[in-house]
Amino acid sequence: MKKIFLLILIITFSFSKMNAQQSAMFSQNMYNPLRINSAYAGTKEGFVLVGMGRMQWLGVEDSPNTATLSLHGPIFENMGLGLTLTQDVIGPVEQTIATINYSYQIDVTFDSRLSFGISAGFSLMNMDLTKKDAYDPGDPQIYALDNQFYPNVGVGIYYYSYDGYIGLSAPRLLEPKLDPNVIGRAKLVRDYYLMGGYIFDLDEIIKIKPAFMLRYTQNAPFSIDLSTNIYYERWGFGVGYRYQDALTLFFQLFLTRQFSVGYSYDYTLSELRHDSWGSHEIMFRYDFSKYERCRPAKFF
Repeated sequence: MKKIFLLILIITFSFSKMNAQQSAMFSQNMYNPLRINSAYAGTKEGFVLVGMGRMQWLGVEDSPNTATLSLHGPIFENMGLGLTLTQDVIGPVEQTIATINYSYQIDVTFDSRLSFGISAGFSLMNMDLTKKDAYDPGDPQIYALDNQFYPNVGVGIYYYSYDGYIGLSAPRLLEPKLDPNVIGRAKLVRDYYLMGGYIFDLDEIIKIKPAFMLRYTQNAPFSIDLSTNIYYERWGFGVGYRYQDALTLFFQLFLTRQFSVGYSYDYTLSELRHDSWGSHEIMFRYDFSKYERCRPAKFF
């Protein structure tokens, strides 16, 4: 697992000159992989509930506001089931996404598994550009969408052990046009994700976890997130870097063995830094597990 993780880090840095954002963004993805990888469903001994909310680029008009809620757990010895709900608002565009995730897992070694996932769901999109100021109100490109329905399927693969994880996924395979009669060739495009992390035990109390996430959207460059978190008893804190976009500070508090809350702040590095106060993100996580086959859910 250590060799795999180091190899992925090398690949990550080799692509570090490319960056983009296309889909909803979160900085604390390492605590909610189900949102982007269906194979994560059921990888813990019990059900896990995660909620996240993000306010991006405060101070910028019509900046993104996103919230997501995920619940997943094992349903049989080698199967997992999960549900994810996401609400993404960017100015006049509002998208609601619902996804059901299924996974099937096989043992690789005594303490590691390989999980295969598939997801099915839909998006409801509302878009009303008529509410914005326009130079020419009669322009045919000033349109509105009202609860447009777009089905979707996704796939993923996820390898995990007591010490680490790595996953590859495509949560959106279908690429429907938004409205062929109005918007022409505009469509929802396909995303690909590669993410992983590894926990190093400095001693029985202090642990360090580096993690990464690569995201590629068709016809756009890569987005790369790198982070390192340190865990000490009931506390967790760390730093992250999104290439040419943001520096991130992480904080996590484990109120009980099962319940934790987290916060992250992104300091904007792009030209938006002149107008933005940064991005704020909160997270809560509750693990219903009584016993752990792998690391506690608070780590990944």
